[in-house]
Amino acid sequence: MSAGIGPVEPGEGTEAHEGPRPAPRTPPAVRRVREAYEGHRRAVLALGALTCASAVIAGGAALYAARPRPAPYTPPAPSQVFSLAYAGPAGQAPSGTAFTFTVRVRAASGPAITLERLTQPSRALEVEVQPPLPATLAPGEARDLAVRIRVTDCVHVARNSGLPFLEVTLSNGFEKEDHSYIPGDRYATDLSTALTRACPEDRDASTPAPS
Repeated sequence: MSAGIGPVEPGEGTEAHEGPRPAPRTPPAVRRVREAYEGHRRAVLALGALTCASAVIAGGAALYAARPRPAPYTPPAPSQVFSLAYAGPAGQAPSGTAFTFTVRVRAASGPAITLERLTQPSRALEVEVQPPLPATLAPGEARDLAVRIRVTDCVHVARNSGLPFLEVTLSNGFEKEDHSYIPGDRYATDLSTALTRACPEDRDASTPAPS
């Protein structure tokens, strides 16, 4: 009795010629779930990146807003860098003028200073400035101005007022300021002499009462 033939063994080297086995096919439902998951995952990653970027931008904006800032430039008050000096009488006073004199005004530093007004406190006197105001002085600039004083009321003129002063209005583009300057003893003496000449001593003589 002959023996049966068993299964044929593959020959040497025959397995290498076998093609790759086909991968198992993914069911459509599973594939759809995976695709939905991948889409959701990409959306989550994109949202996370956007959130991080927003946080970085917000943090940078907060740091920028909180950064130390230089103090705004505030120039000195106009009167602190403006000077006025009496330079003496300016020749013979024109008709109707009690006293003509020169003042030298100067701006020590910037910004430019504008002299808007120059006057004196007595209502019995009027002041005229030549050249007419306003006058703007650049930093370091000095200028001579002619000042004319005319008497409008001799009865109320104070000829011996000690140290009379001049009043000015100054501005520098940041601040406007009213200030008073005392030109000094020489100005007081010259002014008193001029006012005495314009308004003689008998101006205060009382008028005799009617009989």
